[in-house]
Amino acid sequence: MATASLPLPRNLGKLHPFLFFLLFCSLSLCLPATATDKLLPGQDIRGNKTLVSPNQVFELGFFRTGGSSYVNYYVGIWFRDDPYQKPIWVANREYPIQDSSGVLTIRYDGNLVITDRRQIPVLVNTVMLATSNNTHATLLDSGDFVLVDEESQSVVWESFLYPCDTLLPGMRLGWFNLGTDKLRDQFLVSWQTPSVPSTGSFALGIDKNNQTMIRVWHYNFSREVGYWDGRRLRFLFNSSLEDYNFSYVTGSEEIYFTFTNRRNDSISWFVMAPSGEIQAFTMIGKEISIVYSPICENTSSLSATDCFIEQPLSCSNGNDFSKIEGVMLNPIVFNESDHLGISDCDVMCRTDCSCTGFASYRDDGTGCVFYYKDTSSILERIGQGNTTIFIRGNTTETKEDPRRSGSHNKRLLWLIGTSPVVILLISVAFSISRRKCSTCLVAVWKEKRTSTNRSLELFLQQMGSARGNSTSISRLNSVRKRIHELPILSFSSVATSTDNFSPANELGEGGFGPVYKGMLLGHEFAVKRLSRKSGQGIEEFKNEVQLISKLQHRNLVKLLGCCIEREEKILIYEYMENKSLDSFLFDPNKKQLLDWRKRVSIIEGIAQGLLYLHKYSRLRIIHRDLKTSNILLDDNMNPKISDFGLARIFGENEARARTNKVVGTYGYMSPEYAVHGLFSTKSDVFSFGVIMLEIISGRRNTTFADLERSLNLLGFAWELWNSNQGIELIDPVVADASLNGKLLLCLHIALLCVQELPEDRPSVSDIITALSNENADLPPPKKPAFSAHIDYCNSLHQQDRLTNDVSYSVVEAR
Repeated sequence: MATASLPLPRNLGKLHPFLFFLLFCSLSLCLPATATDKLLPGQDIRGNKTLVSPNQVFELGFFRTGGSSYVNYYVGIWFRDDPYQKPIWVANREYPIQDSSGVLTIRYDGNLVITDRRQIPVLVNTVMLATSNNTHATLLDSGDFVLVDEESQSVVWESFLYPCDTLLPGMRLGWFNLGTDKLRDQFLVSWQTPSVPSTGSFALGIDKNNQTMIRVWHYNFSREVGYWDGRRLRFLFNSSLEDYNFSYVTGSEEIYFTFTNRRNDSISWFVMAPSGEIQAFTMIGKEISIVYSPICENTSSLSATDCFIEQPLSCSNGNDFSKIEGVMLNPIVFNESDHLGISDCDVMCRTDCSCTGFASYRDDGTGCVFYYKDTSSILERIGQGNTTIFIRGNTTETKEDPRRSGSHNKRLLWLIGTSPVVILLISVAFSISRRKCSTCLVAVWKEKRTSTNRSLELFLQQMGSARGNSTSISRLNSVRKRIHELPILSFSSVATSTDNFSPANELGEGGFGPVYKGMLLGHEFAVKRLSRKSGQGIEEFKNEVQLISKLQHRNLVKLLGCCIEREEKILIYEYMENKSLDSFLFDPNKKQLLDWRKRVSIIEGIAQGLLYLHKYSRLRIIHRDLKTSNILLDDNMNPKISDFGLARIFGENEARARTNKVVGTYGYMSPEYAVHGLFSTKSDVFSFGVIMLEIISGRRNTTFADLERSLNLLGFAWELWNSNQGIELIDPVVADASLNGKLLLCLHIALLCVQELPEDRPSVSDIITALSNENADLPPPKKPAFSAHIDYCNSLHQQDRLTNDVSYSVVEAR
């Protein structure tokens, strides 16, 4: 444990964990001359405008991070007297704005939103929505940002309930709503890097299984950093506990700890740092002092992650790394994920003895590059570049007098230059005499076996993460949207797991190919194998791997690995015990297991997954093939959207796009897409509306026939609605007069989704809001698009004439 005081320029070399403050010295926005503590309807925060708490303790506004190549803007709160303005809370840490057009406002419905020139809103109070449009937001002297209902003067939402990396006095860490289905966990999560606010590798909070214990989690491992002994909190900072007044509160509905400052002339707070340290700050006036403690004893901030490796490898060249400044020469492996910080790179390299060095991929400290060769060439260039590189072993041994090492370097260069020639001559002679290079084959086999074992280990880690058996895994997964390295398994291991693709293990077949149940070391999973007769191919395979491996949401199926050996193209998913929604919905016996409340829950779950794809994922995704057979159900009948082979990424400024080849499933495609290849988020909304009608009625749209009234389910629902007979559409299995209000609400929303014109259809966020409010004031639905010859498509055809190669898929999968 160490102490320091900022600023002390001559000690900066010793205070490397705190240099992140300097990053904001030149990046923060200028302060306005006047400010208020309230944000009212019709007002906004943009540019240099800020909110300032009543006694000018805290300030809220936009700040920016980045460099010459890119800049990201965030809404944050910082101490007004902090000369570095390092934010202690960030509203949009996962959804940065790419330019200075960001605006924070109170929307027409009373909720806080951040928008930019694209007019795509980021909802700040996502979980706790306002029930009135008469609200205002206030920044308090405690650092809490609250949204208040004007009429009842009650707090709708507050930032203290959703901490980031900082614990301020009065904040609480713990478990809330105990004994209910709305259990909530409050904990700190580090920034990804000192200059990137998105969720990092470390989380600090109360252990769910032992609720008197404070732990830090990192990936699959954790460490105790404090506990309540019945009288006082025992913490890493025991030597400074006289500055804090800790409280531990336990009750029937909540268990948490909090603290206040003992001194009136100062304010103290804690930070879970990206390096894995817990930092305690104290500010007296404008001077900030800091006490920091690595979460593992006798380690520096860099090696603090050592204690999170359950069984550290005993590598021949050591398991410690030295930090140098130089040039990373021809790195072997790149991981460009902007979800990885330097501590992630450290763990990934440290657990692989063949990894000899690592560095960040980008200037902001995100992404990883790894080195697997001899590091002597890098060490010879120390000081010749400005890249921070971590080399395995103690580099001090190489820092000898250059004059004494000259002959050694020459001999080394001679050996490096002549070795390939000698090896080549030996190889040629050996091949002439033996006609084959068995030594080379053995080397290739060993390398392949090592790679396979690594992928197998990673795959099993993914399986454990998917099944959620570990508290520490679920804790970090709940806040991380990390893009994992996708395991690549051998064809032999996949074949073995499925009993050589036995028909007895086949779960179903879709447009991609058959799906099998696999079993490996006690873990179940689903294996989707591309069929040679499939209409889909390598492009759809690549599309699904690239897209779904980057998506993390409880209502999206999880991709665990793949196999691309020989001519095989295989995808491996988490296993869904209950298969697909259509296997229940359209089965006369099994549909009885779907009561009305479960069907509503499935509708809401699909909508949440779709909202993530359209709005909250880092990639804006249009699925393009939503249907009941692509909705899988887990053990608890929770829905998960699957099959992203036809999905497309939307550009930031795109409202709609066009394709020359229309692919999808007849009966679920919107008219503008089926006829002219135009697709947008509203195309998915149309498909979702069809799914809703199928869930409500228990009837399949693609095989519906009622010659007396309509040719399809959409038209039939429309006619019943117009004649005030909507209840007749309801599946008799779930008919219940007491539920008629919710039933008619869902039917109303479904008909709004399948309207002819895309602009008439609601957004997914509007759908979710309407589903939660039976008294919602919804517009009357217009005629649904159940005719291929619609006026809207004719008008589009006049605007831009284009003949599409249209192909339909009518295969019902899984």
